[in-house]
Amino acid sequence: MKRIFGDFKIIRLARDREAPGVFMKARKPFDYHPKDLQSVTLYSMILGRRTTSIPSPQEMPLSRKAKLLAHKVMDLVGGAANRLLMNC
Repeated sequence: MKRIFGDFKIIRLARDREAPGVFMKARKPFDYHPKDLQSVTLYSMILGRRTTSIPSPQEMPLSRKAKLLAHKVMDLVGGAANRLLMNC
């Protein structure tokens, strides 16, 4: 985060204790000059790995698509089961 927002004044940076992530409070300075972020790799939800480019959904590997579909099916089945149990 410090590398990505190095051109901002970071007021507060803290880890999220409940889930992976961070909280940040920052202020853009009056003499703001954007930092070059071409070499920064970010995690891609599409690819399931870090990358420097923005991939299109068509680039998602088949194994990742199958995994996401399986999660959706489980969520739907779980939701339907919960509704059935609530109506009994």
